[in-house]
Amino acid sequence: MFSEPIISIINYLLAGIYVLSSLIYGKHFFSKSNSETTLRILSFILVFVIVLQFLYFLIRGIVYKHAPITTPFEIMTLLAFCITVTYFIIELKTGVTQTGFFIISIAAIFQIVSSIFIEELDKINPVLNSWLLGFHVAFALAGYSAIVISGIYGFLYLKMYNHIKSNKPSNFYKKLPSLFLLEKLAKTSILFGFAFLTFTIIIGIIWLPMAIEEFSYTDPKLITTFAVWIVYLLGYISIKIYRTESRTTMKLALLGLVFAVCSILIVNFLFESFHRFY
Repeated sequence: MFSEPIISIINYLLAGIYVLSSLIYGKHFFSKSNSETTLRILSFILVFVIVLQFLYFLIRGIVYKHAPITTPFEIMTLLAFCITVTYFIIELKTGVTQTGFFIISIAAIFQIVSSIFIEELDKINPVLNSWLLGFHVAFALAGYSAIVISGIYGFLYLKMYNHIKSNKPSNFYKKLPSLFLLEKLAKTSILFGFAFLTFTIIIGIIWLPMAIEEFSYTDPKLITTFAVWIVYLLGYISIKIYRTESRTTMKLALLGLVFAVCSILIVNFLFESFHRFY
């Protein structure tokens, strides 16, 4: 029913649509256009990207019989999808569209690299054929996508706050949402990051004993994921219960991003883990 040429066409079409989406969001940001037509185009293009990429994964799954997690470039297209879906949910929840350019551009870079270099392997580790593992990876990527997005909003908030305090005019900051909206965006991203990582851990606990006979809960990647989850649990508590002061929350969002990235890099480069299947 489906063939590799169809997969290839959709693959390159995705890269083009991501570039187009970035350009449209960029025009929206720099022109500060909030007309009904512009907002409808933004909503349509984002929904179109998500639906097209979902169909792409579905067709790849039917043809190749595995989730898109068997190579780094498959992971990149899945990461682009997770970033886009996470941003789309945040945009729907908050109604803020001005920051889409920053987020969708990051997703576009991942998708472009993936579209250029992605290819099907001749031999795949049997562990990677698990669709449950596919959901585990997808939730993990969605969680880290939310963490990256919250860090971006935290950074923009702090820069804009300092700009206002310095009383120096700048057209760039005038194009950004208000401090109140940036705070709302960052907090929403933190809550999504915490929720997605929670699902990641739950699915991992279910999947691990089924797929790997000899594993340890002291595995560096498990410890890292749990540590990041704890950081965002504290963020969730500070937002929902203690109502932490805005600037402190934004600093926590930025520090949480730095902690997550540094932890992942250190674990990947310095420690052995059963998570390495390539």
